[in-house]
Amino acid sequence: MLSRAQKEEQVEDLRQRLERASSVLAVDYRGLTVDEMSDLRGKLRASGEGQVEYRVAKNTLLRLAVRETASAGLERFLSGPTAVAITFDEAASLAKTLVDFAKGNEKLEIKGGVVDGEVIDLVGIEALSRLPGKHELRGMLAGTLQAPMRNLAGTLHALLGHVRNALEQRQEQLEQAS
Repeated sequence: MLSRAQKEEQVEDLRQRLERASSVLAVDYRGLTVDEMSDLRGKLRASGEGQVEYRVAKNTLLRLAVRETASAGLERFLSGPTAVAITFDEAASLAKTLVDFAKGNEKLEIKGGVVDGEVIDLVGIEALSRLPGKHELRGMLAGTLQAPMRNLAGTLHALLGHVRNALEQRQEQLEQAS
């Protein structure tokens, strides 16, 4: 059993993490084996590139930690066994990882969460999981920015090819005339 000082330290540590977090999602982990929990932690770590944490804490400590933070709306999801997945980066990859894991493992129940200060439920998290991630969006933006330049280069190449063909045909005409 934790002493009061240890609990206060845990609450303060959680509060600091929640203040820095861009998103916090609450899940019910009841029924997951240790191997399944380790698998989930590994997938979350890989998806967030070190910007995701998965913490199991007592609901009373979590309630104290979320008070007066942007994640205060998380309190409504703090009943029963609860773990929180915290991301300091983008929420879409966190949501995608949790939803994919929950599809493969029915024991994990996503309760809801707070994304950029807004409370979202399971439906919102599933919708968020279908959004492209930050890297995919950057690739789409790069492709969109490159398209006009690529089209211009293709047009100029084709135009120069036509000019070259016309000059070659004129040269052949002049050689035949002489």
